[in-house]
Amino acid sequence: MGKVVSKATGNCTMSGRGKTISRQAKAGVTLSVARIAKLLRKSRAAYVSSRAPLYVAGVAETIVDSVVKQAAENVRNGQRNGKGGLVFNRINSIDVINVVRSDPDLARLCAGFAFASNRRPTKPMVHITSAQDMVARRKKRSEDKDANDKSSINTGLD
Repeated sequence: MGKVVSKATGNCTMSGRGKTISRQAKAGVTLSVARIAKLLRKSRAAYVSSRAPLYVAGVAETIVDSVVKQAAENVRNGQRNGKGGLVFNRINSIDVINVVRSDPDLARLCAGFAFASNRRPTKPMVHITSAQDMVARRKKRSEDKDANDKSSINTGLD
């Protein structure tokens, strides 16, 4: 039996198998296809086709690439100091959040996601109170309501 040259890698081996190439390398994507397949199996369905993780990895990589490019462009066109140089030369989380919020499609895609940033929250913060405080508030509210109902009784004698 002679040596077999693998078409994919060009490596010569006696068994004919050659070096194993990951699905990530075959597809030419940066994100791990195996990790995405594992996450899909854990979260969505017991059976996942072999092409689904490739597609998800490609789409996710395209989205991430466009977000990072737009954030880099926003940083490049951002504030400048008196000498004409950029004040900030790094992409912060706020830059990424601004890109996602400014693009309507990405905003819809990330609608249920809460970004952690240094900005003030858009919704008012709800403070957690103890159960005793809640009971006291309800009792006071019901007493106030009863007092208002008794004072506004219309006797019809007026």
